[in-house]
Amino acid sequence: LTPTTAEEPQVWTLHGDGSSNSKGSGAGIILEGPNQVTVEQSLKFSFKVTNNQAEYEALLAGLRLARDLGARKVSYNSDSKLMVEQLNGAYQAKDTLLQRYFHVASHQISSFDEFTIQQVPREQNPRADLLSKLASTKRPGQHRTIIQETLHSPILDDKVVNDSDNEDLGWMTSIWNYLKEGTLPEDKDEARKMRMRSAKFVIIEDELFKRGVSTPLLKCLTASQAAYVIKEIHQGICDMHSGARSMATRVLRAGYYWPTLKSDCQSHIQKCKECQ
Repeated sequence: LTPTTAEEPQVWTLHGDGSSNSKGSGAGIILEGPNQVTVEQSLKFSFKVTNNQAEYEALLAGLRLARDLGARKVSYNSDSKLMVEQLNGAYQAKDTLLQRYFHVASHQISSFDEFTIQQVPREQNPRADLLSKLASTKRPGQHRTIIQETLHSPILDDKVVNDSDNEDLGWMTSIWNYLKEGTLPEDKDEARKMRMRSAKFVIIEDELFKRGVSTPLLKCLTASQAAYVIKEIHQGICDMHSGARSMATRVLRAGYYWPTLKSDCQSHIQKCKECQ
């Protein structure tokens, strides 16, 4: 008898496109799975979005659809160079709202066993482009399903962003309390230091960000969030083992910050057997 082995999960292909113009906005999603299964989704947004937001909304909706259908490996095609390069780490998300989309998308992507994203010309993604413009025509095809839906608020508002939203703020606590409530240490010298330190930070929509001189706002992370980011960037979806300095740079380029960033990266590298 030959031993039975678990069937290797197949890669599902997602095509996504977001569109926003004077006539309205929406997103088109095509999910192609095993056995010629194809699901098409046409989303209409009843809220205002930019083209870049629409592209992220298309991605988030596509990831949700893929997860609901049991996909474990996903390859995503988009004509949005900005979004693709941001998620691949080549571009920084400078716009505050796009930073939020970036963080939410990164979190959703981490739930899959494997994820790749690549830019394709719009002419190679015509059906998703058509669906994003709210077309209701159905192209003949085997096992094909079209879902039409209206979103009344951004997927960004769904409270599934981070499992550790309610955890202790750790190093951020004193900064948060000062910026939010004006709380300062009783000692005058410590109070002065707190004012100077807090000037480098800002709270946006109940999230703490660090201001940068030559960089955009960096999202501040708790200890557990930082550990997760280090693991992902070092050996996660990128499957890339890099040095401590390179890894710290990648973390910053991804839009994250915590005070022990460099030493934590160094410590993680030293514990990695494959890097020794």
